[in-house]
Amino acid sequence: MGNTNCESEKRINIKFRGQINIYFIISTFLFISLSLYLISVIIGRYPEYQNNMNYDVLYSKAHSVSELLIKDSGYPENWNSDNFGRVGLASRPYTLDSTKINEFKKICNSTNKTKIQKIIDSFGLENNNFVVEINYLNNTNIMKCKFAGKKIGKTAQIKRIASLNNKFVEVIVYLG
Repeated sequence: MGNTNCESEKRINIKFRGQINIYFIISTFLFISLSLYLISVIIGRYPEYQNNMNYDVLYSKAHSVSELLIKDSGYPENWNSDNFGRVGLASRPYTLDSTKINEFKKICNSTNKTKIQKIIDSFGLENNNFVVEINYLNNTNIMKCKFAGKKIGKTAQIKRIASLNNKFVEVIVYLG
C-alpha cells in the first residue's frame, strides 16, 4: 500500500513537470516587447539629446565670452591691439570703454593669424568661432567683430545690455 501512494505521487509530478503556465508565456512576451520598445525609443531620441547638449555647451561658452566683455577690463588693464592677454571692454562692470572697443575692432580687422588665434584662445574657444556685435538700442551698429574666412556653424546667441558714453548698448555674442 505504501508503494501505491508513492507511485501515484510520481505520476502527478511527472504529469505537471513539463507544462508552462499560459500567464507566464504572456507576461514574458509583454516584458520582452516593452523592453524592446523602450530601447528603441531611447535610441531614437539620443541624437536630439546630443544636439541639445551641444547647444547648451555653446550657450554657456557664449555667456562666458559676454561676461568677459562687459564686466572685465582685460589683461593688462590698459591693453591694446598689440599687447593683450585677455580682452575685456569694461572700464567697470556693465560700462564699456570706447578706447577698448576701438582696440578690439583693430584686432577683429587684423589679418594676423597669431592675433586672431590669441583672442580665440583668451576666450577659451579652442575649436569654436564667434562674432561679437555692439549696437545702440535703436539698432545703430557700433562694431561687428567677425574674423575673415571663419564661418559659424550651429549658433548660440546671447544678448547683454551695458552702457557706453551714458547710452545703453546691446552686446550680442554668437558662438558656433
